[in-house]
Amino acid sequence: MIKKATLFFVLALMVTVSAKAQLFDLSNNQRFSMGINLGAAGYHLGSQGLNTTYNGFAYGANVSVMGFYIDFMRQPPEHKYTKEVGRDWNDHSAFTINVGYQIPITSYLFVAPLIGYSNESYGITKGNKFEIGDRELIHDYDVIERFNHFNYGLHIMARALETVEIGCVVSSHALYGTLSYSFGKK
Repeated sequence: MIKKATLFFVLALMVTVSAKAQLFDLSNNQRFSMGINLGAAGYHLGSQGLNTTYNGFAYGANVSVMGFYIDFMRQPPEHKYTKEVGRDWNDHSAFTINVGYQIPITSYLFVAPLIGYSNESYGITKGNKFEIGDRELIHDYDVIERFNHFNYGLHIMARALETVEIGCVVSSHALYGTLSYSFGKK
């Protein structure tokens, strides 16, 4: 796994260098941005190929400060907030967190190799065990099995407008889009 990640980062670096990009013009990183993430989390590569058993819709947030980038994604159990009671559900959840450094290709295009942590869990959402939260039921989720992974990937981000940044993250356990608002250098 470490060999794959190292190879991935070396290839990403070679692509940016071969593009004769502004690889070391880090003045484009003099900004702060924050935004939201929407996409899929929870798949993983197994011996039989891509395993999407625990894959589902996830949401999260991202922050970039002076080129340092961090984001997370969360996929809660599907039935955690259902209004139905009396039966149990087989559910799954996922979580991913990544960090990286944005490399400016141009003043409006950035690439960030990412490393991080990811997990998927399989469990039972209890229909008769719940709390009453802000006008909703919150069912207990008991984890039966959890899979922990080293996560690696790439974030490609473009500044579409002066302050709006859109991007895409492709990692070994998640695929999602990002939408951020940039404060600072334009």
